[in-house]
Amino acid sequence: MRITGVATVMTSRHLKSVILGAALIASLPAAAAFRDPLETPAQINLQLAKSSRLTAVTAAGERLVAVGPRGHILLSDDRGASWKQVEVPVSVDLVAVRFVTPRDGWVVGHDGVVLHSADGGSTWAKQLDGQQAIRIMKDYFVQRADMGHEDARKLLSDVARYEEEGPTKPFLDVLFLNEQEGFIVGAFGQAFHTRDGGKSWKPLLGRIDNPRSLHIYALAQSRGKIYAAGEQGMLLRWDAERERFDAMASPYRGSFFGLLGTETGLVAYGLRGNAFASHDGGASWSELRTGVTDAITGAARLPDGGVVLATQGGKLLVDSGRGHLQEMPVTRAMAYFSLAAAGPQSLVVVGSGGVQVESISIQK
Repeated sequence: MRITGVATVMTSRHLKSVILGAALIASLPAAAAFRDPLETPAQINLQLAKSSRLTAVTAAGERLVAVGPRGHILLSDDRGASWKQVEVPVSVDLVAVRFVTPRDGWVVGHDGVVLHSADGGSTWAKQLDGQQAIRIMKDYFVQRADMGHEDARKLLSDVARYEEEGPTKPFLDVLFLNEQEGFIVGAFGQAFHTRDGGKSWKPLLGRIDNPRSLHIYALAQSRGKIYAAGEQGMLLRWDAERERFDAMASPYRGSFFGLLGTETGLVAYGLRGNAFASHDGGASWSELRTGVTDAITGAARLPDGGVVLATQGGKLLVDSGRGHLQEMPVTRAMAYFSLAAAGPQSLVVVGSGGVQVESISIQK
């Protein structure tokens, strides 16, 4: 498993449960005791779900949707004041959530799972899992190799390795441009593209400048362009005409855990408090002085166009548009993983201690 240079945020947030799950299975007295989380619905326990670790939160119109381990998905229709848990067909750890409209949203997570909702998160259906993803890759490249495509034939050994390693690799982010076209990316460079709302997926193996199969952590859209980021300073831009992700020059050698499209460009953030902004599509980058050394694990746009960053050390940093970041007071510090605007003056943050609401406070 290649995780060289990745902070503990990666192992704990995205891959640790895979390792722990494998250890648990090995310790069971009989194989019959194992219940496949891809076939086991999430248990409904609202108190546990909202107070234990959550990994991502986003807005679906006026509604907030939060996701986390064991298939937990929570909804709030009052800006985070109260939450309800909804039924989910799987109990795998969920990592990322995005809504492209108030009704259409997608969640990705461990074991290669992709879930879709067409009603604002009230109900969810599985669109893809790791077993299906491996079959899609194998069928796609075998067919192309049989048609005489030499590039596909060369990739068959990579597909065989994926098949041998099994369907446990997590997807780490999802981004849809509209109700039909979207991308999913994840561990060891896996990525897929759909043009029919997730009914079918095209593998992007061989169409990404990622020869070492580094983890791809994040996707973002800015000014009509699609970007991705990952391990060891990897930054990528989608070439829609050639249908491939091309490498961009990076301002940093450490891992980027996230990307955020802003009104003026793009923000990339990651290890050791590092964050950079670009206003020219990634051609050049300027460093943001965060004043922190812990990993930056989440970011969100504010209604007024500002940006707030969240750290693994429990800090919230607000850019009020004056060119510098301010640390704002919080009611309860925890390891933050994700956040979303919950109104003109409030944020919903999720992390190691569940979900909470914070008021936006900026020194004038």
